[in-house]
Amino acid sequence: MEKILPGIENIYLVGIGGVGMSGLALLLKKKGFNVWGSDTKSGPNVKMLESEAIEVFIGHKAEHISSNIDLLGYSSAVGRDNSEILQAKKLGINILKRGQLLAKLCQGRKAVAVAGSHGKTTTTSLLGYLFTSLGYSPAIFLGGSPRDYSPQACWGDDYFIIETDESDGSFLYCHPWVSIITNIDFEHLDYYKTIDNLRMSFLQFARQTKNKVFGCGDYPFVLDVISKVKGISFGWSKHNKVRGCNFRFDGNYSYFDLYIKGKFIVTAQVPLLGEHNCLNVLAVFAFFNYLGEDLNKVNQALTFFKGTKRRFQITATVNGVTFVDDYAHHPTEIKAVLKAAKLLKPKRIFVIVQPHRFSRVELLQAEFEECFSEADKVVVTDIYSADEENPGTISAECFCSKVAKKNTGDIEYIPKSRLHKLIPSLVKEGDIVLALGAGDINILAEGIIDEFKKNRNQAQC
Repeated sequence: MEKILPGIENIYLVGIGGVGMSGLALLLKKKGFNVWGSDTKSGPNVKMLESEAIEVFIGHKAEHISSNIDLLGYSSAVGRDNSEILQAKKLGINILKRGQLLAKLCQGRKAVAVAGSHGKTTTTSLLGYLFTSLGYSPAIFLGGSPRDYSPQACWGDDYFIIETDESDGSFLYCHPWVSIITNIDFEHLDYYKTIDNLRMSFLQFARQTKNKVFGCGDYPFVLDVISKVKGISFGWSKHNKVRGCNFRFDGNYSYFDLYIKGKFIVTAQVPLLGEHNCLNVLAVFAFFNYLGEDLNKVNQALTFFKGTKRRFQITATVNGVTFVDDYAHHPTEIKAVLKAAKLLKPKRIFVIVQPHRFSRVELLQAEFEECFSEADKVVVTDIYSADEENPGTISAECFCSKVAKKNTGDIEYIPKSRLHKLIPSLVKEGDIVLALGAGDINILAEGIIDEFKKNRNQAQC
């Protein structure tokens, strides 16, 4: 096997069906390792792995783990009390986090690492797309599913573009050639405990970057990090070296004027909705300018970028109603998505939100209460636990009640088991219906759309 994992042949991955772990499995398989693993349930990623001859057990069981396994890797979503991890410990098997494994794959390569609280997947996907469009052959590792290329992880010959994971600090295993910090927000404080701990973690990540750090200078915490490592800032504010000005939207594309060190470079045409996505594009322009690429060519290639799945992805348009799936689950992300949706000038913005993790709801309740101001109708459904234990003091009904007190829009709670029956009767022609969350809201939305179509067909008979 390749020297990145000397003495290793057989690798077992716990949580292999997750988008990040499934990508890691593909990379390892392509390098000739014997890879298999387990997950709690089947799904598109599991089926994709099985099509690549990677065996997946459904359910975590100690008997899956045997002494012929040289290395066990596990997802950040998997607890250390997992039965397979405990069995691996008993057998003396080497155990690594996903982030540790990814860092080993990066060794000896020009890794371009994307970090941040929001926008990582879109920025990483955009980098991979543009590198390829400009004639490079990059290796890519994404924490999401790109719409321009497949799968979400592949090997290449020159650069290695990776999306890192700061949720459990595992991005600190990476010592990249170049890094991009999209933002630093109040996120994953269940792990970091304080915002200062989070900020210091990003500063450490920046300091162990070998060449250059790019960061969005519109965020004070990022600007502070950039100033300490002599990095390059990008954003909308005047103090940024790489700056976007005059944002506008024509119904199909977002536009802004790109300036570098005060000099106009090009008018960017972005096939993505909203100012938040243009910040991701500014990050990419800053990087390719550093690389010495022709930014006019970058802009031309950018025009055809399709984005990533579950990022303002239009899933259906039925009888004048547009259904959109989006991964937004943090107040900052929800606010940005609603602001972007307003650019489309719908009659109503109808939100179905699935809060994600009890810890996030508890820590950011005040921020959640302020993020739905652009919505006309909000339906709150049951909290997606992501395997967290409910402390007994948090509920979707209480979450909904607190949000309703701070907003003038129509807000109500509907349990997930009733969404597909009740939502279709609430939707009106001209609505944009946004299904928001990082859990299984996208699957629930499919049932809502099917029921909506059925109701409309029956009404026309």
